[in-house]
Amino acid sequence: CVPVAAGKEKALQYVRSQFGVPEHLCVAAGDSGNDILMLEGEHPSIVVGNAQPELLTWLVKQPQTGKVIYTDGYYAEGILEGLARHSLY
Repeated sequence: CVPVAAGKEKALQYVRSQFGVPEHLCVAAGDSGNDILMLEGEHPSIVVGNAQPELLTWLVKQPQTGKVIYTDGYYAEGILEGLARHSLY
C-alpha cells in the first residue's frame, strides 16, 4: 500500500525507520520496471529471476558492486536466494 504522493522507496524507508531496521538489513526485491526507484536505494537489493525485460535492461547498466543481486530463482524462491547471497538468511 503506497500513498499517491510517495513511491515504493519512500514507503520502504518509512517502514524501516518506524521499526528501527538498519538500512544494511533492509532489502528491496523486485521483478518489474516500477521497482527501479526502490531498488536504487542505499539498501541491498534483489532482482528475481522472473524479472521483466525492462528491469533486466536497467540491471545490466548498473555497477556490479554486489548491492543488487540477480537470482536464478523466481518469485519467493528468488527472494530467499537473494537474502542468502546477501548473507541475510
